Amino acid sequence: MLGIDTLILERNAGLSEYPRAISIDDEGLRICQAMGLHHAVMEHALLDIEAHYYSGKRLIARAAPTGRRNGFPLISTFHQPMLEAILLNGIKRFACVSVQFQHEVESFEQHDEGVVVTVNAPGEDLPRRIECAYLLACDGGKSNIRRDLNIPMRGSTYAQKWLVIDSEQDPDTSTVVKFFCNPARPAVTVPSPQQGRRWEFMLLPGERGEDLLQESRALELIRQVGGPLAPRITRRVVYTFHAASAAAYSQGRVFLLGDAAHLMPPFGGQGMNCGLRDAHNLCWKIQLVLQGLASPTLLETYSVERRQHTKQLIRLSKFLGNIVMPNSKPLALLRDGIFRSANAIPAMRRYLSEAGIKPQPRYAKGCMLFDPVGTRFIASIAAFVKRASMIGSMLPQPETVIGDGNKVLLDNALGVGFALLRLHNDPPKAFASLQSDIWQRLGVRFVAMQNRIEDFPLREADQFVLVRPDRYVLGVFKEHQADAFTARLQALLFGP
Repeated sequence: MLGIDTLILERNAGLSEYPRAISIDDEGLRICQAMGLHHAVMEHALLDIEAHYYSGKRLIARAAPTGRRNGFPLISTFHQPMLEAILLNGIKRFACVSVQFQHEVESFEQHDEGVVVTVNAPGEDLPRRIECAYLLACDGGKSNIRRDLNIPMRGSTYAQKWLVIDSEQDPDTSTVVKFFCNPARPAVTVPSPQQGRRWEFMLLPGERGEDLLQESRALELIRQVGGPLAPRITRRVVYTFHAASAAAYSQGRVFLLGDAAHLMPPFGGQGMNCGLRDAHNLCWKIQLVLQGLASPTLLETYSVERRQHTKQLIRLSKFLGNIVMPNSKPLALLRDGIFRSANAIPAMRRYLSEAGIKPQPRYAKGCMLFDPVGTRFIASIAAFVKRASMIGSMLPQPETVIGDGNKVLLDNALGVGFALLRLHNDPPKAFASLQSDIWQRLGVRFVAMQNRIEDFPLREADQFVLVRPDRYVLGVFKEHQADAFTARLQALLFGP
């Protein structure tokens, strides 16, 4: 979509035949919207999932979010082979992108102008050498490229292994993820589209994975948590969960994305979603650099921004895991007591129900223009706090009325690149005072919002909000500050 010549190398012969990832959140669907694929993805997804946490037969916590801050349900599930097929079909829209299966990266060398990648290809006696400007390593948790860069993973590996079972034609049509928080054997069941269902069971001390992989044992475990007597099992595998992040997400012209950069336990459903965020964060920056619209130093902000946010989500996943798998009855009783007390307070009960525990996406450092220190003493404290909380945050996506009077999801009005927002009822006049050519050079789309929206950060008519292609707020300024802001933006992109 950005017009970058791209070669995708996949070592496997084709797409995945079995599901591994299963959960997509509202941010992930918003990224699919940016790709123009959200309708196809949602057509094959199970939307508006709830999460229920049980201790014995008692419901101790319930997450049933109703808000759509990003324009989409907070929790949905999908079938990975179908999602991959949708993505591959989407790639075919672009002549600048080529996908080659059964091609495996053997090695790579960096130099000042690019990266030379040595690739083993089918039917070729000698490896092929391919030169590229940048190499994006999406080669999984055991990434050879990360190893060759000598970038360590920092974090921990769970002592407990888990049995994961996928089944189809499940009779339970509920759209509820159930966490059985039982210290005797923690378990999870997750619904997926087309009557699919995933079952996960923690192995107990002394148990062997090969024993639980036996079909009779798998059936017994499913029945113990209220599953059907004869589920149609399609896959059984034992996993070890990790909670780790690479010490750096880039080195020179090579970048780590997805599991190559971070590994997290599945309890928050954030593994694949973080990989989507990685790609959305990085690709527009590469485009600017390749087009000469920014210095290569801009690419350093990828690691700065993504590592910080990913660590927050790893902590969330670990916390949720601690709820699900306490290792003793006294800890489980303490947990249950805490949740009983929290549910007795209406505000806390709403917080849990709306999944308020999930951190809102916000970057504290990176490619943003925070207010200069000197201006903080001029503006009122309230105005400064409001502006500061907006900058570096992901812009919400409500429905809005735009120039032609139609109501659309905001991102449809913003386009795929930079956008400048202003609250104004006369679109031709809204941006007339902006004279700098940087707006045209960056391809910034001017969007005049004609209606005030509840809980949307743009509340003042004399305020402009610059939104990055990945929907994070780069900066905020008022009309009389436009020249100073554009000078700072130029310095941010190209250096002082």
